Amino acid sequence: MRIYIFVACLWLVTSPLHGKIVFYSNRDGNEEIYTMKSDGTHQIRLTFNGARDSYPVWSPDGEQILFQSDFDLNPEVYVMNADGTNPRNLSNHPAVDSYPDWSPDGSQIVFVSERNPDGFSSLFMMDADGGNVKGVKGWRLVTKSKWSPTGKQIAFGDSPIYVVNAEGRAPWKVSKRPNVESAMFLEGWSPDGTQILFSEAALASDKHTLVVATLEPIRRRMIIQWRRVPVSSRLQIVFHSAAFSADGKSILFSGKPNDADTWDIYRFRLADRKLTQLTDSKGDDLAPHEWLSPLSVSPQQLTSTLWGEIKVIK
Repeated sequence: MRIYIFVACLWLVTSPLHGKIVFYSNRDGNEEIYTMKSDGTHQIRLTFNGARDSYPVWSPDGEQILFQSDFDLNPEVYVMNADGTNPRNLSNHPAVDSYPDWSPDGSQIVFVSERNPDGFSSLFMMDADGGNVKGVKGWRLVTKSKWSPTGKQIAFGDSPIYVVNAEGRAPWKVSKRPNVESAMFLEGWSPDGTQILFSEAALASDKHTLVVATLEPIRRRMIIQWRRVPVSSRLQIVFHSAAFSADGKSILFSGKPNDADTWDIYRFRLADRKLTQLTDSKGDDLAPHEWLSPLSVSPQQLTSTLWGEIKVIK
């Protein structure tokens, strides 16, 4: 009997539903950082200021949150403790610094900055404490950047999207526009680093689609399959931001039906296509990012698989 109780307690502690999601919202009149449990409960506001705080990302150990803020009158890269205490400016530069992301070991941060003399946005890296800032040469007009879970590659850009190695070299183009009437936007990597998530937007309408690209398994420098994610057959959802869940079994996204006024956060479970709405506030809830304790994720769970009848993009 004691063994059963122990196993049940261990399951409760390590269940993915006991992870945490960080996101930002303007539900209280200003863009601030919030957290909640993975089932959408226990929503807590972490930042309290007049600045726009956005695009939060958990550190690999779950102890800190990286985010973008214009608290110092222009967008900068900030970090704070997981409970919202001790916020501090890491990039500390008069130029616009945005879209930060951690390396998998938590030692470095990649971000986008306009601090070049020509003013164009480029890829930059710095240590986790804000030191040793260096630009990744050869790339201009860069938008969002995402470090791969393996630590070996960095994806960045929107229509097209590129991947480079961790030193900023050996580039290859991941995506091209499927046609001139649509655009592809980078969302993130699967936890095992074998897939990249995109959102595809039709320029002439409000039609949005989530798309998963599967990489060639050895060198991971080639796309071997494109698949649309069948989020909902009942209503057309417009996507703002998306990410794989921490265990790779779901996709988290900010979305809204065409007839809705605000963005909410949803979870789409890949195995059975179950769609669950996690937030329902009077404001916009955006850019969810999930963290789970390493105890809650086995190597087998870190596999993103799309099941069922999913259209392959030709």
